[in-house]
Amino acid sequence: MSTAIIMVTGMMKGLLAALGVCLVVLFVWGSLLIWSHFAAMPLRFSVEELIIWMTFFLGAAVTSGLPHRIMSTILAENDEMNSKFDELVSIDADTGFDNEKRFSFDLEEEFSRARRTGTPFSLLYVKILYFRQFVDLYGRKETEHLLQSLAELLRQKTRITDRKYRPHEDTFAILLANSTEENAQIVIAKIEKLLQHHTLRRKNKQITLTIAFGLASYREDMSDPLELVHDARKELEQYIQ
Repeated sequence: MSTAIIMVTGMMKGLLAALGVCLVVLFVWGSLLIWSHFAAMPLRFSVEELIIWMTFFLGAAVTSGLPHRIMSTILAENDEMNSKFDELVSIDADTGFDNEKRFSFDLEEEFSRARRTGTPFSLLYVKILYFRQFVDLYGRKETEHLLQSLAELLRQKTRITDRKYRPHEDTFAILLANSTEENAQIVIAKIEKLLQHHTLRRKNKQITLTIAFGLASYREDMSDPLELVHDARKELEQYIQ
């Protein structure tokens, strides 16, 4: 019974817990041995057998607790590696664009460059309105087709130097390098109508999308790239309204 308790504790709680239970069992058995000696009570086991059992208890604690510790270590290392992998991965699987982490990094870099050199740049948000309704209505496969189609269109109608991202599930972001607000407005005019029409993959049927744009351009009085994000999001909300 004592051995079973020690082993179950080791497998469930680990080596330290099993050793703790083992010490309690050894204390009880040791106390019983001392008490029987002074009280002249007959023992069912000889002293040698008791020592063997105590050694067995200790072995049970170690053999049951070590696998738990090894497994815990492996799981902790695996979680750490997954966390580092997530930090390194910067590509959105659906579109091939960079993700939100990369967007934040590149935006800070572009903002710092603009402050140093005075080179203009603009941030353009492109949001698919009623995106969740599209997902619910047409399913995951059609949603993947939609994102890939829009991403390809944005890729074709913007310059290679314009960096493209998908920071949110329903939103694309484009850093328009060396572009003033007037240049960015030309980009919007070029892609606005093209983005409104989408051909479904499964039914080969064309539907109309509702697209919103949010645009902000770098200004010398800006002290932080978050100001640029705030201005672009504000315009995005006003466009929606």
